Amino acid sequence: MESWRFDPLCIAEDGPKVDVPAHRQDKFRIKMLMRDGERRRETDLLIQKRYAWRGYGAVGTAEEPNQLTMNAELFGRIYATVTVNVDSPAGLALDSTYGAEAARLRAQGCKLCEFGRFAIDPTARSKRLIISLIHLLYIYAHRVKGCTDILIEINPRHRAFYERLLEFEQLGSERMCERVNAPAILMHLSCAKIERRLREIGGKWRELPDEKSAYKFALSPEEEAELVSRLDY
Repeated sequence: MESWRFDPLCIAEDGPKVDVPAHRQDKFRIKMLMRDGERRRETDLLIQKRYAWRGYGAVGTAEEPNQLTMNAELFGRIYATVTVNVDSPAGLALDSTYGAEAARLRAQGCKLCEFGRFAIDPTARSKRLIISLIHLLYIYAHRVKGCTDILIEINPRHRAFYERLLEFEQLGSERMCERVNAPAILMHLSCAKIERRLREIGGKWRELPDEKSAYKFALSPEEEAELVSRLDY
């Protein structure tokens, strides 16, 4: 994977639930995960713990060259993680369950990516934290790698969350995902829709207190443009 880096982003929490010393600033730092080292082990441990709590089977580590993982850290501890897998001749993990649906999108000229390995510590749930991770992976997948469509394979119990907050739409019927031994549905979101929603409400969480979509907590278009201008790839 080519070099792609930016200064770590400090993301202010919208109501943090993490116990921290009173004299410390309550901000998460979003970082790109390197391929090895202690952070890799901590990331895998968070994922395994959250998946096990839900009763899912074990998942492997993210080792493919077309994958990129973002973590949210606070005072050296990882509180959230999500990985994007850009489509390649090797395919996507979800092809084993939803190969036909992915193939139809590819046939239409879509360049796909898959968001997965999403886990967040229950003490740090935050719409702004979640959308910050998603927004940064969207920038990488769409602005850097040229992806047009995002797919995610989720447990049906999480459908409302992805529909309401992130505006995904269901694409595939419920099936058994053999990788985690749990039921799954396929959700889809076009990068064009994300781009439109960011133009409409990105960075306007103070102005839109009644807006349910998490995109209001994302970077504003101006902030995104400034970030993209600093990318080295």
